[in-house]
Amino acid sequence: MNVRKVLEVIQSQGTLTRADVMRCSGISAPTVSKAVSALLDAGLLEERETAEFSVGRPGKLLQLPRFSAQVIGVVLEWDYCSVVASGLDGHLHEEKLDRFKTPKTYEELIETISNKILNLVEKQEIPALGVGITVPGLVNSNDGRIFLASNLHIVDGQAPAADIASRTKMECVLVQKSTSLCLSEKTYGAGQDVDDFINLDVTSGFGMGVFTGGQLLAGQHGLAGEIAHITVEPDGGRVCGCGNVGCLETVATDLALTHYVSKRVGKDLDFDAIEELVKQGELDITPELDRTIEFLAIGVAAAINIFNPSNIFVTSRLFDLDEDAFNKLIEKAKNRALKPSSNSCEIERSKGNKYLGAVAGIINHLANGLGPRLT
Repeated sequence: MNVRKVLEVIQSQGTLTRADVMRCSGISAPTVSKAVSALLDAGLLEERETAEFSVGRPGKLLQLPRFSAQVIGVVLEWDYCSVVASGLDGHLHEEKLDRFKTPKTYEELIETISNKILNLVEKQEIPALGVGITVPGLVNSNDGRIFLASNLHIVDGQAPAADIASRTKMECVLVQKSTSLCLSEKTYGAGQDVDDFINLDVTSGFGMGVFTGGQLLAGQHGLAGEIAHITVEPDGGRVCGCGNVGCLETVATDLALTHYVSKRVGKDLDFDAIEELVKQGELDITPELDRTIEFLAIGVAAAINIFNPSNIFVTSRLFDLDEDAFNKLIEKAKNRALKPSSNSCEIERSKGNKYLGAVAGIINHLANGLGPRLT
């Protein structure tokens, strides 16, 4: 637990000396020294000399590795997948980002990703400590299998982390996308100093990750916080990927907006095409956007009422379509939620991204091997 505490202090504070870590953590000097040694041996920390002009005999500086070690992030999506390398400090090596169209079969998906990981590690020539894989679906944390990916059914019932690990001989972990974004916010974003917050990802599905009391809410199988498949439109609603009708996921996401806009104009449009037409003034999506925001507000209000968070971070491109869209969401959500909870809850746009989510997933997994996350 002391080792994990030292790691969390450096994650939140940045480059520190051992004396700094001792002051920030409240841990004794000998214990800090032992914890630092363990982290250095595990490759989760690196140390460097202080500047030559420093006065006296300053201690060596401790920091999360940026170029001496790396992790690999893999993002699975219904349309495109991505593989990217990152330092343990969250610095993405975006020049090595590889984004490609999602293969049509599971076998091709695993083979393609495994080959891209091996090529990336070989080109980087930096020790890779592990691979974090995110998926927009329900992940069984007990066996690493995907219960259901509503918009990516080729992975249903599969265990991509285990299959990629067998091909790459690297440690791999699979994390639900919304959970990974939550970890990203806690590790690198605005959630670092917040103990009770929610991250909502509504880009394709309606994913929610929850931190409560400084701990990631998991549940029996890692499915706690799942509200995507609450029925909100029982009569005349769309069939959801889960098999039910009128789920929140079918009406309150970026993908839901593209469906209803495409249906009205009579041709399939992706989000990028819709955004371009809106910016050019060639397409008015006010009815569809207002409807999507209305249902999204219902989901946000439900999250406020159930979990009573201090902050909700929302990941969505809906707010790029209309400068007033986010303010409308806040107003509608707070009007629907219980006042004691909503008055003290800040609703913000997420500052993380899907690549950092995958990176945070594997770093959290490696850190869990040292000890539990502390509040």
